[in-house]
Amino acid sequence: MTHLPSTAGLHSLARMHGIQTSYFNVQGVRVRAAEATLKALLGSLGVAANCAADCNESRRQTALRQSSRPLEPVIIAWDGMLPPFEARTLGNDSPPRLFTITTEGGTTMRVDSRNIRMEELRAKHVGSSTIRTHRIDTGIHLPFGYHTLSVDSDEPQGKSLIISAPTRSYRKEPDGSDRWGCFAPLYALRTKQDWGAGTYTSLETLAGWIHNQGGGLLGTLPLLPSFHEEHGGSSPYLPVTRLLWGEFYIDVEDIPFVNECPDARALLESTAFQEECRGLRGSSLVDYNRVENLKEQILAPLALHVRAQDGTAHRELKRFLHTHPLVSDYAAFRAAIVQEGKASWHEWPERMRNGDIRPADFDAATKHYYEFVQWIAHEQMTQCVERASEKDVGLYLDLPVGVHPDGYDAWRQKDCFLKGVSCGAPPDSVFTTGQDWGAPPFHPEAIRETGYEYIRACLSHHMRNAQALRIDHIMGLHHLFCIPPGGQASEGTYVKYHPEETYAIISLESHRHHTAVIGEDLGTVPREIPRAMAHHGISRMFVLYYEMDSFARGISPTIPANCMASMGTHDMPPFASFWNDLDIRQQQELGILASADAPSARQRRAQARHMLTTMLGTLCQSGQSRMDTLQVLRCILGWMGDSRARYVMVNLEDLWLETEQPNVPGIGTRYPSWRQKAALSLEEIVSTPEVATALKDLKLTPVAGTVKKEVSI
Repeated sequence: MTHLPSTAGLHSLARMHGIQTSYFNVQGVRVRAAEATLKALLGSLGVAANCAADCNESRRQTALRQSSRPLEPVIIAWDGMLPPFEARTLGNDSPPRLFTITTEGGTTMRVDSRNIRMEELRAKHVGSSTIRTHRIDTGIHLPFGYHTLSVDSDEPQGKSLIISAPTRSYRKEPDGSDRWGCFAPLYALRTKQDWGAGTYTSLETLAGWIHNQGGGLLGTLPLLPSFHEEHGGSSPYLPVTRLLWGEFYIDVEDIPFVNECPDARALLESTAFQEECRGLRGSSLVDYNRVENLKEQILAPLALHVRAQDGTAHRELKRFLHTHPLVSDYAAFRAAIVQEGKASWHEWPERMRNGDIRPADFDAATKHYYEFVQWIAHEQMTQCVERASEKDVGLYLDLPVGVHPDGYDAWRQKDCFLKGVSCGAPPDSVFTTGQDWGAPPFHPEAIRETGYEYIRACLSHHMRNAQALRIDHIMGLHHLFCIPPGGQASEGTYVKYHPEETYAIISLESHRHHTAVIGEDLGTVPREIPRAMAHHGISRMFVLYYEMDSFARGISPTIPANCMASMGTHDMPPFASFWNDLDIRQQQELGILASADAPSARQRRAQARHMLTTMLGTLCQSGQSRMDTLQVLRCILGWMGDSRARYVMVNLEDLWLETEQPNVPGIGTRYPSWRQKAALSLEEIVSTPEVATALKDLKLTPVAGTVKKEVSI
């Protein structure tokens, strides 16, 4: 291999490992990654790159490893057709003769190369070795699923995961009710009897109300276990795990056997406990730590009670743990955190950091507690989904792009993540220094070598309970902006992945669970991403707030066919706020927008309002020359409902013209993100017909087009 000068060698090595040496920012200007960034990211991939000699040797080893592996780790069989694939042999080894395909169901197919088409493509000299590459064309059609291909030759042997999947993800042609729904963060849902935050029972109640209004979808934020911060907050987008449901949302009083435990019943009836409940219920903000501690006071003795009894609950718990072995491993991890007294597993002894937790490393009662609350969370989530489904309402769930670096997934799957690296976004006009989301990105090759088992498990976990699933930051399937260990967000660059392999998994899992897929593609995304989404039947998102700049420039954006249309998202101001410029004032107060820039921002917003109402024309006139905010909201929802959008998602709080934003990204504790409760309780929502006034113009008809046949998986 030719030795390259230091910088050229480093750049060549980075590209070999999918690290972009430059990218274009939002202004279209090329930004070149610093050498320190490239070296740090290569180091996180386990590749030596400290000097020119390191780079040259790593390039040689990488080329040899990539060229000499018998098979690629993953092969995609779109629509079941196994494509021609390459097999490699070393030196003078005879070409592969025998192949074995083992289907997911255990069926074995033996393929003899003498009966199929095989040709030698090339012989490549790498160092002192010769790698011979053969092209194999079996013409085999496979059932949908995850299969294994193995090739046997004298030396070496190799295996590959075959993902046999439909090209397009699952898509049911919706009727009118399936096409629209309401979004609400579960933590924000209030009732007259809550303990300071919404529960799975609250979600079930809201589903019933949506059904009564004629809707069919209920959207919410990720419902996963999370760590809670000292100031009382908690981000749903940094979960402890993406494989289980959040214990925080348990409705303690809905547990069938809660009154069978004398200690729990006595505490529930105590004056001090009821006063704490009233205090948390009366607060306008969710205090995650206090709410969780309150529930633990009841759940802990209840867990001990169930464990001590040989009754129905104990037997059902044991059955759950037998069928969900992951739960006991998770519970041991959480119990070890408590015993070690360290929030981060990175500070544990080496044996424990490497995944070896033993009974002496945790208190057995603490482990049992986490097993118990996971069982309750699973039961209540399942019940919520089933009862909502009985009302023809499905959940629209959200799969976050990352996990907490100190959480269970980052520990148990640590080889699948880049150590010390976090993903985020490069600088733009709003976040001028970039964004650091704090979540470790996937190792692009390690995740392939494991057959994407973790990603498959995450998708399956969510899709089992979702009628529709939002894939957060779908651009991350293609590449992620990665920030080196200890670096600033502005010092990152992009790392590439293998998007078609992940699209195949998404498609296969969506058909297995009959779950529609929506990709979060907001902001500036490369053109190939919307094309890939369309090719694979994944709905895009149309968000009015994002389109206001287009309206200000005199451009009337078209709502794309088959998209999910909405006014805003959880990271944006509610409709009443941005329609009346309240968000501009808030951005000034928080230091996001300079005071000198506020007048021009208001001018652009005024131009956008004028253009939008002009475009809507007679739909927005209502016989009046001027409309109030609610009237504008109604006609915009009517416009969305009359468009080619596949779904329309309405922010529940927009129905009473809420002005407080649920989350303001990038400013830390200066704003109570993820903590603000809804202004109206569920009882008030259900009993106040005026709340649903804005939905009257949301007249949805089935999307035109040919109904697709469901694919049998």
